[in-house]
Amino acid sequence: MQFRKDPCGIFCVLLIYASLAYADYALSRWMIIPTFSEGIWAPVHMIIFNTFLLLVVISHARTMLADPGIVPLNKSSDLKIRRQALEYSDDESGSDNEIFLRPEEYVGEDWSVCTRCESIRPPRAHHCRVCRRCIRRMDHHCPWVNNCVGEFNQKHFLQFLIYVGLCSGYALLVIIHSWINHADDGETGLKGPRGQNGHHIKVVHTIMLSIEALLFGMFVLAVSCDQLSAIFNDETAIESVQRRNRRSPRRSRRISKISLLRGVCGNGPVWSWFIPCSLSTSERDVIHFPTAPPHYDV
Repeated sequence: MQFRKDPCGIFCVLLIYASLAYADYALSRWMIIPTFSEGIWAPVHMIIFNTFLLLVVISHARTMLADPGIVPLNKSSDLKIRRQALEYSDDESGSDNEIFLRPEEYVGEDWSVCTRCESIRPPRAHHCRVCRRCIRRMDHHCPWVNNCVGEFNQKHFLQFLIYVGLCSGYALLVIIHSWINHADDGETGLKGPRGQNGHHIKVVHTIMLSIEALLFGMFVLAVSCDQLSAIFNDETAIESVQRRNRRSPRRSRRISKISLLRGVCGNGPVWSWFIPCSLSTSERDVIHFPTAPPHYDV
């Protein structure tokens, strides 16, 4: 578990949680209770909406606190990268100081050394200026989750977008229904701080909550489309920018969309993709570097 001490990210996180708290208050007190208090629909609506809110908080926390795929730093000053097709020396025998890596520690020709954090990073890893580390299959750094969106937390980020969209849509439906069934005289059954009719207060909360739901809904819709496009094209946002700068065509891949989704959400059943649980990783997904060169008896 980790938490970024980025001022912008912390402000955005607090703003999100404050918006969720206000939405729960305004919808429950000024929309659901006055409109559906005479039947069983009031607790039903509150349970459904608060369940969505809980899933938003859990998926957001998982995205924010999870390791997005940080490439470990290489602390061995003697470690050298062995490549198949690239050699910096014509000496085929190698020097006495060369370190031979085990197969699970082998670094292929697509690997590179970051010029900022000096980590040996696998293909499709990029350096984040905010996190100051290289992230595996980094898509972007999102201040709203105060973390990078990478290989290990993209699933939780998608869940966060889905549940925010569900909360926004459900809130708008309840707002519309509450005003359709609103009393003709504007009576809400609630009073203001000075005992006045709560009609005007409900209007203010309706406007503010509608704006919030529309803004969040349109935002997550746009980001969700962008994320799904990146997954189906097997191309992160950074890779897309780099490709356009080079003016090169997109690489054609013969991988089905469902396989690409499973690569992000896991190989379990589809219903498990919507549960904010951890994505298990195999041993080959973990990068290890030796702390000292191996010793060979001569």
